[in-house]
Amino acid sequence: MTNTKLHSPWPYLSLTALMGLIPVLNNKYPAAFFPAAPGGLVDLVCVLLGVLAAFLGFSRLWNRLQHGAIAKALLTGVIAKRQALEKADESEASQSGRIVSRLVRNVDEDLKEIKPDFTWDSLKRLQGVFGLLLEEIEDEQDALIRLGVVGTYLGETACRNEGWQWFFKTDPTLRQFSYLASVLRKDRREADPYLLAAQWLTGQKGLSEIKKGLE
Repeated sequence: MTNTKLHSPWPYLSLTALMGLIPVLNNKYPAAFFPAAPGGLVDLVCVLLGVLAAFLGFSRLWNRLQHGAIAKALLTGVIAKRQALEKADESEASQSGRIVSRLVRNVDEDLKEIKPDFTWDSLKRLQGVFGLLLEEIEDEQDALIRLGVVGTYLGETACRNEGWQWFFKTDPTLRQFSYLASVLRKDRREADPYLLAAQWLTGQKGLSEIKKGLE
């Protein structure tokens, strides 16, 4: 994961709270704060700085909320566009398998922040960085990349812990992301890890619900 491109609102909101506290403390303990400055001047300066900090903080908070909504819409859109070939060429399905295998091998680098070990507990840690993942989504390709990483990790975790197996499909329209049409199979059941990942990332399903469906 890369560093977030959006500025955090919390330093500004914390500064707003501080600007509200300083006049109170200055009026109660003037000798310890601004003994040489008139109380009214301190109050005025703190109010002006507090208003400015609040404006900057809420502006950044609004930007983050808007960005999150756009990112979720992109994830929902790309997952809905998939059109898997039911009778794909064997070489194309094999290519999807190779891409999934490469993503599994690269998970130590792709998801190093969560110390991936393909356990259900690691999925809880992964959920903890969803905010960062959503902030990194600027366009459809970003959505496909994050969906691929999260969906593959979710699918491989189900394979290792619950006995599912990958069944590789392909969607030529997705080009290098054709593997996103792949599914999991167990006995006579089938699960779509990339659809589950999209629902998880967008808040449509929680981890406990996803886990229950894969057990």
